[in-house]
This record gives sequence, C-alpha cells and structure tokens, in this order.
Amino acid sequence: MQDSTFVYKLYYGWWKNIDKSIFFLIILLFCLGLFFSLVSTSLIASDKLNTNSYHFFFKHFFYIGIGIFFIIFFSSINKDNLFIISIILFFVCFISLSLVPIIGIEVKGSKRWLEFLFLPRFQPIELLKPFIIVIIASILSSEKNSSLYYKYFLSFIVIMPIIFLLITQPDIGQTFLVFFNLVNFNFYFWD
Repeated sequence: MQDSTFVYKLYYGWWKNIDKSIFFLIILLFCLGLFFSLVSTSLIASDKLNTNSYHFFFKHFFYIGIGIFFIIFFSSINKDNLFIISIILFFVCFISLSLVPIIGIEVKGSKRWLEFLFLPRFQPIELLKPFIIVIIASILSSEKNSSLYYKYFLSFIVIMPIIFLLITQPDIGQTFLVFFNLVNFNFYFWD
C-alpha cells in the first residue's frame, strides 16, 4: 500500500510540474512523425532494401519510445540534479563531438557521425544541443557575477570550441544553429 502511494505521489508531482501544453505538442509531433513514416514512401524504400514493409515505421516507433522515456526522466529530476547531470552529459557529448574528426564516419564528404558497436550511428551535436542550452542559460542567469559582459564572454568561450568542431566536419547548418542560439540567448538576457 505504501509503495503504491509513493508511485502515485511521484507521478502526481511529475504531472503537476510539467508544462502540459509543451508536453502535448511534443506528443503531437511524435504522432505526426509516426503517421508520416507509415504513409510515406518508406514502403517503397523498404522494398528496395528487402526489409519488412513496416521496417521504418517500427524503427521510428522504437526511437519515439526512447524519446518519451528521456522526456519523462529529465522532466522528473529536480533543478539542482538536472544541472549537475546536464554538465556531465555536456562534457560526455562534447568529447564524443571531439572524436568525430578522428574516428567519425564519412558520408557524402562530411564526417558528422559516430558509430560504436553497441550504439546505432548518431551525430554527437544532436545530443549536445539540449545541454548547450542548459549550460548557456545557467551561465547567463547566474547570480555569482553581476557583470553581464563577463557572462557573455564566458558563454562565447563555451560555444567557440563547439563551433570550431562543427566547421571542421563541415556542418555549416548546425554551426549557424548553435551560433544563433547563443545570439538569441544574449538578446533575451539583455532585456
């Protein structure tokens, strides 16, 4: 009885504290992506690859399940622990981004992907982007130093190695995305 009360309180605390409109928009985007992977030309591609007709649908569904797990996991962590986990994962993802020029997989002239035996092929910048947002937001909203210019300089120092690594891949689209993310934060905190 006590275990079910703990689970209920944990679930209720999570549900009460999340932004429901953003959560339902994310679920809607997941469902739209799943729908389009079912009705798109993936049936034609699966015929060419001699796989199951619904191979891409099931693959997409699997990754949606992983995404929902991580949404629930990260949204149930309190703010202090989330910051600590974000710093750790930021450095892990940054190290993996640093490995791309060394052991990355080249596809169509660009080295952007890593492939390990136990993981599918992935782009480290895609994992790094959410943690960049958390790190830059925490730097700019920090109350330890009141100098806004120092905070801008520090956030610029954090972003520059990432931009350099993205340019060497070359991945100009992600470079602009990360840079304009920094610019957007600076305009937001300038007001």
